[in-house]
Amino acid sequence: MAPHTPHFEAAARRVPPLAEARVMRAYAGVRDLTPDYHGILSEAPGLAGFYVACGFSGHGFMHAPAIGLLMAELILDGRARSMDVAPMALGRFACGGGAVEANIF
Repeated sequence: MAPHTPHFEAAARRVPPLAEARVMRAYAGVRDLTPDYHGILSEAPGLAGFYVACGFSGHGFMHAPAIGLLMAELILDGRARSMDVAPMALGRFACGGGAVEANIF
């Protein structure tokens, strides 16, 4: 059994056919986390015209329609009209700031 780990070995003891199992393919992704676990939606400070939408820690796909709308508003209108995105600005980390969220992780 490859790879040899205690978890695979324990599973094979419980279900002996697993000892012959092989990993055919695997996938790993990066969870883009920010220090405060909140996404970033803003124009990058000091880089006019460069916009950032990231850091949604695995929720980006679920929030994609709203993120797309908000980014379109930021880019086209200079501000988001649908909701206040100021707490999601990239610059919030410059002074060690960020939102405090007690209910995440």
